[in-house]
Amino acid sequence: MLSVFTILKSGLKNEAKITPTFLPNYYPSGIFLRNTHVIIYGQEVWASSDRGASFQKLLSLKGDAVVDVLSCNYNSLLVLLTARGKVFIMRAGLERYSILNVVLTGATFLQCDHMGTLMAVKLDGTSPGGLSHRILPIDTLIQEDVQPFPTTLALQYISPVSVLLHEFPLTLATDLVSNLGTYHIGKIFSLRHGGEIAITDVFQTHFVPGFVYCARGDVLQPVNSLSIYEEPLQKFHLLNQKSDEKGTLAILTPQTTRGMPPPGFEPRHVGMTVVSPGLSSFIIVEASLGQALTRVTMPDPLFNRNLNAGRWLLFDTRPGNWSLHEGPCLHTLESVENLRHNALVRINVRETLSFTFKALKTDHSFSLTRFKKRMKVALTNPTAMRVTARHYWDKTNNHILTLTVYSHVCKKATTLVTVFIPEASLVCSRSSFTFTLENACPEGLSIVYLPSQPISDHEWIYGDPEDENDNKRLFDLPVNYRPPSQLGVLIPTTDNIYNADPSKPRPRQHYPVSKNTGRYKQCAGKASAAECGCTDALKVSPLAINSDCRQRVLRMIYPLLNFNITLFLRRANQADQPLRSPYFVTVTEVNNRTNWAVTGTHHTTTMTMMRRYLKDGFNRTFYNPKGLQISCYGSELFHFRISVIPGVVLCDLVEEVQIYVDKAPLAFPAAYVISCMTAIALGGFLVLGFLLKNISPPTPRNLRALLTRGRAKVAPETEDENQD
Repeated sequence: MLSVFTILKSGLKNEAKITPTFLPNYYPSGIFLRNTHVIIYGQEVWASSDRGASFQKLLSLKGDAVVDVLSCNYNSLLVLLTARGKVFIMRAGLERYSILNVVLTGATFLQCDHMGTLMAVKLDGTSPGGLSHRILPIDTLIQEDVQPFPTTLALQYISPVSVLLHEFPLTLATDLVSNLGTYHIGKIFSLRHGGEIAITDVFQTHFVPGFVYCARGDVLQPVNSLSIYEEPLQKFHLLNQKSDEKGTLAILTPQTTRGMPPPGFEPRHVGMTVVSPGLSSFIIVEASLGQALTRVTMPDPLFNRNLNAGRWLLFDTRPGNWSLHEGPCLHTLESVENLRHNALVRINVRETLSFTFKALKTDHSFSLTRFKKRMKVALTNPTAMRVTARHYWDKTNNHILTLTVYSHVCKKATTLVTVFIPEASLVCSRSSFTFTLENACPEGLSIVYLPSQPISDHEWIYGDPEDENDNKRLFDLPVNYRPPSQLGVLIPTTDNIYNADPSKPRPRQHYPVSKNTGRYKQCAGKASAAECGCTDALKVSPLAINSDCRQRVLRMIYPLLNFNITLFLRRANQADQPLRSPYFVTVTEVNNRTNWAVTGTHHTTTMTMMRRYLKDGFNRTFYNPKGLQISCYGSELFHFRISVIPGVVLCDLVEEVQIYVDKAPLAFPAAYVISCMTAIALGGFLVLGFLLKNISPPTPRNLRALLTRGRAKVAPETEDENQD
């Protein structure tokens, strides 16, 4: 797929995806997808190494068709099987093929084991299992890929170890259709008279009219020209004369040398190449009257000058005198970091990773071609992350490639990276390396809280650590403990139960709101704590989901003011890194307690700008983890959840911290009631003491008088009064 963007004044328009035009002139019988490769097969085979963005024709079969494609992941081998039993092989990253010298019957199918061994399995009634197999040794079955090119390949030296092969039709009636292609890169061009050239590049355009394609190669074995006995014409000088205004044709005329008359060119020389190292080569297209009409391989060569004897040679590179075949393995590709083949590497946002690869010569020879880039890189999704390549060479001229990957977009994306040696032989088992880069949360990435004095897991469970003042650092929670709420210490409302044991009663169940809350998690449906399955890992976990198994928490003495929360970014096989901007965090209390506050954070310009930017879409306050401080104004357990805000990392990073504030004053209103009662009692005792000191103790008579005081007294009647 191709991604198309339109630049507008407001920025980039929405992404639009289109499918590239690909209209083969045959009906495909199947499509094969593997990593970066897309292969459309049938009577023709078209391959794409960029997931279908572009296709290239690999081969065309007459009277035959590819019916199946097999993949060997271990050695990146692709095997193509035709209806007539022919077997072609390819490798990942190498858009070329080679044919195996084997023909399979119709009842045979191919299989690749976990070690990359190719096997032919067929039905066999004589075998106990009904099947028989044989191993297909690829190295020995690759045959010479001799193609009947109706063209000649003109040889031209550009350095003592590097040549050009110019494809030229033998007759003018031949259409200018090339037989060379990029799938020939890595093959060996061998001459019948001796010499081997490894093709390293194929150029699909030529700057001189009349030629079709051009290939560049490295000389593996010296190329031999025709001997002086076969062609004594090489003893004589040649006069180079311009034949047309464009300078693409030249006439070569043999000159008398050392008083000897030259034999002259003949029609049998048509198609041969006159090679003068360092200069243009001349392919003979016509010979008459001892002269040769030639096509020059370079425009505007130096005309009207002699090619002295000994400075030019005659090569016969006509069809039948050369062959293209798969050569021996001369290269190997290795990962310096020992990266596993087909590995999946996750990269975090704003993270940089480096991968180094080295291309070595398997024959331990010293290449005469200095500072040659032998490796290439293919990416399936170049916009997923920023990839830069650095090329350099060691003292033995081995090519080293370092890929630096930087994740610059906070968006999940994947790209397949293929590093390969285009000129490597298909015989090589390690000529390409493929791995996947995923812009996602790396494995094992988390944030952790580490106290200033670390406590080991063993101490959390079995120990009793103390601080420098001999204060216990851990607090043992009561069974079925629930922390206080804003309604009071004796009125818990949270669903989290700590140190759970279903066989024992739950305390603080005095009010309906407390009775209707509190849920077991690990111990749900269990009869006792022994059935909860609390492991040591669950006992030391600070997460609320594991609260049933939490028996001990960090203990602090009241008052707890400006308590430092030091967070670290932890990743597998790497050292812990302090959590810093832009990993801003939010802080919440799991049990909905309100008598706490964040009292410290390191203010930065980035945090201020991000707060302003997320003001409308993110309605929670976030803080810089550097310098984060919390103050607790209440007592007992505080359970904090610290989360990294979304948008800065591609996963949820959460850490929870549990703190038990001990030796706190009595909560309201108990402290005030006790204070008042104590004051009243003390005042009463003081008054009583004063009375006892300054007033004599009462006697029984005084008490009776006091009790009878105020009663009315009536005198009894006498006899005298009655008489009156």
